[in-house]
Amino acid sequence: MAINIAHRPDLDERVEYLAKVLHGGVRGSKVKVIESAIEALEEKRGVRKCSREEIRAALMKLAERGPQLRAEALAADPTLDPDRPLSETLFERLYDERGLPK
Repeated sequence: MAINIAHRPDLDERVEYLAKVLHGGVRGSKVKVIESAIEALEEKRGVRKCSREEIRAALMKLAERGPQLRAEALAADPTLDPDRPLSETLFERLYDERGLPK
């Protein structure tokens, strides 16, 4: 959904003012102001963006532990088919045919 603050002159003026003060009013500065506001709200809420290095490290850890996690899941649930990918089986259990949570 596109953001349109043109119908709210008061908000548009505030964003325009901050864009000029913070970024010199250059092209794209209003977007930067809105992005900064969203980031501040996410930070206040506790949402934190991970760096590429953190994401890479988490994926490496998951890849290393993958076989162990699969073995634990198979041992915990004898109804799981060891010949099928675990992710496929879990997906089918958690989501309906449209990909929505059951």
